[in-house]
Amino acid sequence: MKKNIVKIIALLLVFSVFASGTPNVQAAKKAKVSTKKLTIKTGSSKKISVLNKKKGAKYTFKASKKKIVSISKKGVVKALKKGTVKITVKETYKKKTRKIGIVTVTCKQANSSDGALPPAASLPAASMQPPAQTSTPPSPSQNVAQTPSPEATESPEPPLELKTIVPDLPDGFDKKQDGITYGSVQRIEYYSTTTEKMRKANIILPANYTESKQYPVLYLLHGIGGDQNEWLKGATPEIIVGNLTAKEQAKEMIIVIPNCRARANDSATTEFTLEHYAAFDNFINDLHDNLMPYVKDHYSIATGRKNTAIAGLSMGGRESLNIGLNMTDTFGYIGAFSPGYGVFAYSANGVSEPGLFTEETFRLPDEYKNNTLLMINNGISEGGENAIGGTCHKVLEKNEIPHIFYVTEGGHDFQVWKHGLYNFALQIFQ
Repeated sequence: MKKNIVKIIALLLVFSVFASGTPNVQAAKKAKVSTKKLTIKTGSSKKISVLNKKKGAKYTFKASKKKIVSISKKGVVKALKKGTVKITVKETYKKKTRKIGIVTVTCKQANSSDGALPPAASLPAASMQPPAQTSTPPSPSQNVAQTPSPEATESPEPPLELKTIVPDLPDGFDKKQDGITYGSVQRIEYYSTTTEKMRKANIILPANYTESKQYPVLYLLHGIGGDQNEWLKGATPEIIVGNLTAKEQAKEMIIVIPNCRARANDSATTEFTLEHYAAFDNFINDLHDNLMPYVKDHYSIATGRKNTAIAGLSMGGRESLNIGLNMTDTFGYIGAFSPGYGVFAYSANGVSEPGLFTEETFRLPDEYKNNTLLMINNGISEGGENAIGGTCHKVLEKNEIPHIFYVTEGGHDFQVWKHGLYNFALQIFQ
């Protein structure tokens, strides 16, 4: 009797489920954006969250107007200038992509500067091989350190206290040493709205990196034939800076080594064409809109120009000058090691360019004149003071811009570029 009653109850329960048409397991919810509207003041950031994310799915964020906002891989939106932009959010799951929402972002003017990217000078630079020199290059002792002009405009920040250039580097400065713990190299990918593809970079974290501390950041740029791996292969910056940090001669820092060839095909190649040079000049946009927000979003960094540096070798030296002098509110330290053609007008390797700067525009704004480190070096064998870096030095001197220029043994090679990195690391973030 009891068994029959149990069976009847079970049948009634099954019948009730089918009759109601309601399953006893709740259907999986679809992913969607957390909001459809955002208002952000220029210079500030807010995050677009995705609700009901699927495990294994990839979510991308794309802005309709790249000059108004930048957006990170994780959906952090930063307002660059006043305006309205739409962010399209997509989900890719099991090789299928669908749009899960559109967020309208209204960027309002903050009281201070709207944070817009300053206009970069036109066309990019050329070959990295300096022209043959006929004059005898000066010795290193003749070219160390320019002092600030006494008439320099008073700055809102205190003037930098520059260290003396080290002409002869210690033995083993670029080799691992006993008793020193070195940082780690992380290989990362980030989405670039500038090139509309994923791009690669290397991040060197200091020894014992922890998110409980905030670290200054050095962006280190490669030459015309290199990519994000050139510095790691040619100079071991993690060891050079690691040795200085361990001896408390340099500050702990995060080093970001990107691919400066900001175009769809960013593979390493030595190509003397205007199109190739334009890809390097386009990196200012990828850096500002994509890479810097990615680094801020993924690592524990100290922000502000006193915590942000940029330097590069050859073509990367040209770009560090281009970016640093066009983004003086962002970078407090600018280094150019054997800067390549294109800083000023030139013709070489079958290419002519008007130059990124004229003599009149190659300068720091008065407000940053005394509180920006501007350091340039060249090798004796590439022309020393008569090479492109020497020309930069003479123009800066004419414009009464405080800077450091020096020459050292070596040519257009890593002997000079390592020397530059060593001395630059000694100066920055102090």
